[in-house]
Amino acid sequence: MIELLHIAQGIIERGLIFGLVVAGVYVASRLVNFDNLAIEGAFGVGGALTALLLSWGINPFLSLIAASFAGALSGIITGLLNTKLNVNNLISGIVVTTGLFSITLKIAGSNMSLNGRQTIFSYGTLIAPYQTLLLLAFVCIGLIFCIQWFLKTEVGYLLRAVGDTPQMLTNVGKNTHAYLILGLVISNSLAALGGSLFVHYVGYFSIWASVGVLIIGLAGMMLAHMINNQFGYALIVGSIAYQAIISLTFELQLDQDWNKLITAVLIVLLIMAKQWMQAHSMTPSPSQR
Repeated sequence: MIELLHIAQGIIERGLIFGLVVAGVYVASRLVNFDNLAIEGAFGVGGALTALLLSWGINPFLSLIAASFAGALSGIITGLLNTKLNVNNLISGIVVTTGLFSITLKIAGSNMSLNGRQTIFSYGTLIAPYQTLLLLAFVCIGLIFCIQWFLKTEVGYLLRAVGDTPQMLTNVGKNTHAYLILGLVISNSLAALGGSLFVHYVGYFSIWASVGVLIIGLAGMMLAHMINNQFGYALIVGSIAYQAIISLTFELQLDQDWNKLITAVLIVLLIMAKQWMQAHSMTPSPSQR
């Protein structure tokens, strides 16, 4: 029973951390209609910068802020490549992620251990579920609530319009490109913050931890859409559900080399399920014919 509780706690904690990546994927793909492949690079550079700052003895909470700023900068570069140089959005993300890979290597190498340095989880260690409570407060209450509030402001509504009706922004004299870049700044900041939290959580940095992060975010978002397709706490639930599926592969003692394939198959199944649900929701009932 205790072992099951530990497994469940780990699933929830990892789900909360990667929930930031899921939220980042949502902001880019759903709000501003931009296929943001730079998310993987932002996740990696956020983790690398965090590991470096923690090794220097910098305040752990400041490392989170620094990682977010690094992610925001990568979002600005991605947006400028697309809007100013007219580079395709997919290529813009690939270019930024490729460049960030080298920067990440220069910051922290391929691996960096924290060697027991203080992290945000070092406080309150006497409280058993401290990590879970901190992540719940930080991710759910702090970030998701704040972004939900932001999206209800005037700027938030205009940001939503970038993906839905960009012509409306032009009609009211707003710069569509500026709001697109703002969306990418938020998206990459969330991903970088997720990478930072992951380093705090596991106690080390590995450049390979960011490989496949984008597909994790995509799978989590699609699982969330089975519950609710709006920005909100369903994204966290979707992320936790994905982590539960991956944990199940451990429990079933499946070869972990198959995890990426399992994720790919899961996404295809979710796409098929969504199309089936849409088709049946559009099919008129006998009484309507």
